[in-house]
Amino acid sequence: MKYNTSDTIVALATPMGAGALAVVRLSGAQALSITNQCVHKPIPAEPRRVHFRHFLNANQELLDQVVVTFFQAPASYTGEDVVEISAHNNPLIVKGIIEEALRHGARVAEPGEFTYRAFLNGKMDLTQAEAVAEVIAARTRQSLTHSLRHLTGVLRDRILAIKQDVVNYLSLLEINLDFSDEEIEALPREELAQRLDTTIERLQQLMHTYSYGKLLEEGIRILFMGRPNVGKSSLLNRLVGEERAIVSDIPGTTRDYIEAQAQLDGLLIRAVDTAGVRQTPDAIEALGIERTLQQAEQADVVAAVFEAPAPPQDDDQVLKSRLLTWQAEKRHAVVLLNKVDRGEHGAWDTFLEELSYPVVRISAKTGKGMDAFREALLAVFE
Repeated sequence: MKYNTSDTIVALATPMGAGALAVVRLSGAQALSITNQCVHKPIPAEPRRVHFRHFLNANQELLDQVVVTFFQAPASYTGEDVVEISAHNNPLIVKGIIEEALRHGARVAEPGEFTYRAFLNGKMDLTQAEAVAEVIAARTRQSLTHSLRHLTGVLRDRILAIKQDVVNYLSLLEINLDFSDEEIEALPREELAQRLDTTIERLQQLMHTYSYGKLLEEGIRILFMGRPNVGKSSLLNRLVGEERAIVSDIPGTTRDYIEAQAQLDGLLIRAVDTAGVRQTPDAIEALGIERTLQQAEQADVVAAVFEAPAPPQDDDQVLKSRLLTWQAEKRHAVVLLNKVDRGEHGAWDTFLEELSYPVVRISAKTGKGMDAFREALLAVFE
């Protein structure tokens, strides 16, 4: 969407709904002029001063008692003249203030337009503009910390440092080419190659931080997978700390996937319980199994659940085959040997020896091994 940046814009800067305070923000060349047409006494063009005023409606009747602050360009959020009107947070009052601003020449700001203007006016770069939305949307401590680092310019500084290195390398390379006939090298080729390798490694690390940032923002999707009745639902409930999934001794109880969210050491996790994977003549259950396999392709990590007291079965071999495929593809997984409170069959060590994934012996019933499971999940994303 293309904005008309010559307009003066207005919008509510705080959440809608009744409360103690609401802040209505105006930005643009006419921000102070429009405000002065709505209050009983003009506000002087003195930046960063707080003024108590009566805000009046079209009939010159009191709409609210407000506090007005003027920020003069370029020392404002948007880099333009900005006025912030603090009023009582009654939706009728907020609506009235915005309507009066519109009546005197402002227009309603488009979503993100204040930050867009800040970007255009050089108050922030693109990484910081994106970080504003990330900070607002952060749902965990880790994602908030990550977003705040971007907002303060950490990502920008890393990108600029890499850019400067590349420019320097280009200059050295041009010098080498210009004086190639004289066998003069500003920097030996071997050393230049080493420096380029270091820069490439830094770029790869930067790309990894993007993937990590997306995980922080969207949550780590953990999919519980295994044959029916091995305790997938019980383990999910243990992990998220509530009875989100149905627990039953009847195989095939979960016929579709169930998702629950929780926090793990400041990270948002999205735990998914799925239909047990097995050969079945039941068409509805088979559809649920097909969805499980589709969900597995979208998961950040698969928690492969096996039943420790029983010997490996044919349906377990199906899951093991998939784990071997994912292992070759460098996909993430954790193997859970559940129900160890009832013992462990001796065949499991041999059955699992081809897998390099961490194996956690666990009990959904007693909680044994849950800390080790959480540590294994965190280790995947360190």
